Amino acid sequence: INNLPQTFLDTVRVYLELNCCYLWIDSLCIIQDWLHEASLMGSVYSNAMLNVAATALFDNQGGLY
Repeated sequence: INNLPQTFLDTVRVYLELNCCYLWIDSLCIIQDWLHEASLMGSVYSNAMLNVAATALFDNQGGLY
């Protein structure tokens, strides 16, 4: 887990603090067929307990904080 980029590590820490059981990171989980997977995102996110979006980052190294 320590080999993950800082933003992913921060997200894992948030989820552990909240006692969440499952974590989905798009850029790790969607690597095959983006067009197909993107069409399913509505159903994925609609069942989520929490969505974290690091939208102001240039890459995955910046962290959440």
